[in-house]
Amino acid sequence: MQETINKLKSYFGFSIKSNSILFGSDNIIKTRKNLDVVIFCSTATDKHIYPIQNKGVKCVKLKSILLSELVGRDNVKVVGIKNLGLSKAILSFKDMFETLE
Repeated sequence: MQETINKLKSYFGFSIKSNSILFGSDNIIKTRKNLDVVIFCSTATDKHIYPIQNKGVKCVKLKSILLSELVGRDNVKVVGIKNLGLSKAILSFKDMFETLE
């Protein structure tokens, strides 16, 4: 489990360094056309999920870990990933996510 978390932290770090990540629901709603996946924190409420969920972007929610732990920032509820390769790498850990429909 810890190895998986460390790999996810690395992938999120790559996405931050390559400027392939958006933070916050407002930014995601504005830029949704260029996103490959939207990832919600396990503590995200319907207030965060509903405005984004039906916008034609794949949405997943972390099952048990906080998103702020993975990205290294405080109070992060939702991020959008713009890089297809990084989104596939992050989503390859299927046991960490639940798909939102």
